[in-house]
Amino acid sequence: MHLPADWNDESHSKLWAYNLHYFEDLLADNAQGKQAFHIELLNKWIDQNPVGHGNGWEPYPLSLRISNVLKAWQAGLPLEQRHFESLYAQASFLSKDLERHLLGNHYFVNLKALLFAGVLLNNKRWLTIATKGLLQEIPEQTLDDGANFELSPMYHALILVDMLDMYNLCQAYQDSVSSDLLNILAHYLPKMLSFMELMSHNDGGVSFFNDSVDGIAPTKQRIICYALRLGFEFQPMNIDVAQTIDSNPSGYMVATHSSSKLIFDAANVGPDYIPGHAHADTLSFELSIGLERVFVNSGTSQYGLGEKRLTERKTVSHNTVEVDQTDSSQVWSGFRVAKRARVLNRNCQVVDNRVELSAAHNGFKKIFNGPIHQRALTLTNNTLKVTDTLTGRFNQAVARFYIHPAIDVKLKENLLMLKGEAFELIADITELHIALVDSTWHPGFGLSLNNKCLEVWFTTSESTIEFKWTEK
Repeated sequence: MHLPADWNDESHSKLWAYNLHYFEDLLADNAQGKQAFHIELLNKWIDQNPVGHGNGWEPYPLSLRISNVLKAWQAGLPLEQRHFESLYAQASFLSKDLERHLLGNHYFVNLKALLFAGVLLNNKRWLTIATKGLLQEIPEQTLDDGANFELSPMYHALILVDMLDMYNLCQAYQDSVSSDLLNILAHYLPKMLSFMELMSHNDGGVSFFNDSVDGIAPTKQRIICYALRLGFEFQPMNIDVAQTIDSNPSGYMVATHSSSKLIFDAANVGPDYIPGHAHADTLSFELSIGLERVFVNSGTSQYGLGEKRLTERKTVSHNTVEVDQTDSSQVWSGFRVAKRARVLNRNCQVVDNRVELSAAHNGFKKIFNGPIHQRALTLTNNTLKVTDTLTGRFNQAVARFYIHPAIDVKLKENLLMLKGEAFELIADITELHIALVDSTWHPGFGLSLNNKCLEVWFTTSESTIEFKWTEK
């Protein structure tokens, strides 16, 4: 184990430097055996990060660290007087630098940190700020289906853990906190657990819509165990039955059939005033067959202002249709969106043991007076049919299907063949204008794995491809 040589080295990235200041290792599974190291780490941070200087005093890392250190203390980390004095200084600094200009998950974790500090360090001012803010932000940031309003499965899981932490704290210190806060947490948490289950793949990982990757939030199973210990109930989805769930407040649709799961993004970019984690991924989808992911959006490998960050947010990096090399919503810079697609004509149903999902969006029409894109997905026990229709003028269009790196991909004569551990899938491409191109998949920050992308080019205003699979 090594201590940081430079707490503000941004040669890798700003996000990498931020992570030095989160102190999440204090909550690791083996934290009890690393207490001496953690105390040394805290001491070094205090000595080398004077008040107000460096990345560690920016509100977001400041908030995560305050909560993590106080949680570790509650779990048995033997903090000393200088650590409490530092925590008090950090919470005081944070209370005057809340990220109200950013709102969203940043402001939320600011309030969580002040709640923990207000309760555990016995400061009524911080507690009042936190309680007032959370009573406004929890219903603002949680949609009626339980989704976090930034519509990222990864951030949903992170905020869910924050909510569970706050519920845990409020239960343990009921004499110190508002009963209104405890009640609102208890009201929304079951919905949030259900939405996490809805948007998870069969392997337990998050789906990659908007800024979302595995390895940042705790695993689904770990979150479920935490919720159960706090007295909440959890009902897993039955993926064996033919069913569809229209999670209308968020916009996502989910279909299951015979152990396959299809997740469809029929959602608007949202919320309108904070689209920083949004991608131009409208009408994209992801598919799992059994425990194996098959079609996957490309993920997010980095934040910042670089070209790679922008490319990963663009329509070209998702399982949807790109028209005239234009994004469905105008993503720009690192965290900006201009003209945005709006979803039209959403529908889902089960007909004769087939699950049918459909929606359209007007993004191309709004941006350059292009066509309306309509997509219909039909899932059976062993097939997925994808039909895309463009109504209006366009010069060229392509539907992309990004394939998970673990899947073996071959083109043989007029067949596309995908082989997983437990299934074999084929698609007849005889009548299609296709290309199989090299690509990359980004399952975590800083990660890039080689994969394949099937491109299906439109020759008319409608394009259809059907995938059929059998179990090995």
